[in-house]
Amino acid sequence: MSNGRFLVATGAIIENSKTGKILLLKRSEKKDYSPGIWEYITGRLRQFEEPQEGLRREIMEEAGIDVEIIKPISIYHFFRGEQVAENELVGIMYWCKTDSEEIKVSEEHSDFRWVTPGEALEMVKKPSMQEDIKAFIRERD
Repeated sequence: MSNGRFLVATGAIIENSKTGKILLLKRSEKKDYSPGIWEYITGRLRQFEEPQEGLRREIMEEAGIDVEIIKPISIYHFFRGEQVAENELVGIMYWCKTDSEEIKVSEEHSDFRWVTPGEALEMVKKPSMQEDIKAFIRERD
């Protein structure tokens, strides 16, 4: 058996400092993977990029906001599609905060909402993402 090649990703559950609500984005229907789902910001790191640096870049690209990174809340292992080496990811999920309420949605998404963590659990359908939201709730409380 040969060794695989791991890609590293980051993700952010972004809490609004003023309201306590968290940001969800709706994936564009044009995306090849999971079109139309509600999710939080995620993205793969570039070669040689530090996790927090890549996280800030992804947040700026997908939402146009700056955040305070509070702390990591979970680590995940994931296949983006078929279980083959090129789809395998290891990710770090962070709890972040922002004072911004206005989001600049990129072409990757079609909509955004600030919702309570309970509402997020209902809107997000992927069990792994629901677990990350539960981890956020535990860390915050």
